[in-house]
Amino acid sequence: MIYIVFYSRYGNTLMLAEAIKEGVEGAGGEASLRRVRETAPEAVIEKDQRWKATLEKMNDISEANIDELSDAEALVIGSPTRFGNMAAPLKEFIDLTGGLWVKGALSGKAGAVFGTNSTMHGGKESTLLSMMIPLLHHGMVIVGIPPTEAEVATHGSYYGATATTGFMSEDRPTKEDLKLAKALGRRICEISRKLS
Repeated sequence: MIYIVFYSRYGNTLMLAEAIKEGVEGAGGEASLRRVRETAPEAVIEKDQRWKATLEKMNDISEANIDELSDAEALVIGSPTRFGNMAAPLKEFIDLTGGLWVKGALSGKAGAVFGTNSTMHGGKESTLLSMMIPLLHHGMVIVGIPPTEAEVATHGSYYGATATTGFMSEDRPTKEDLKLAKALGRRICEISRKLS
């Protein structure tokens, strides 16, 4: 099983996660979406209808569980960009994986990252790089998107699947963004098979 663990506020990162899952399954693998726990106060969320709608849409997606990751063939993590870094709820989840690190539970397994941002130069690649660091600390083998995927010249990143979704995250990932997310899913599936 390939676990796709993510945080999404307005649904754009969720869309990339779903496309990655589709790519894994298209390559004959199994993938499971897992959302991280929302940490924002309910009173704040209540004032934002789009945020509430996304949380309701994700009701049927199980919350990420650290213990499941030991059995993962691969781990893909995703987040919207927050000041050039991953969102706090995903970082909090990753910070709780110390027990897995001690056991070497993820060492030698494939790992990949994906993310969204609001503005063209809003720190998309620094966010992807910041998400790779804990995976490297776990001894994981990082999987990116190669230049053989033509769309990577104008969309996404060699570092992982991405989408730029507008100042208020009002735009959705493009068909090219979703195609690259599927390509990342296929690739993580193929590489994890080789590693195991």
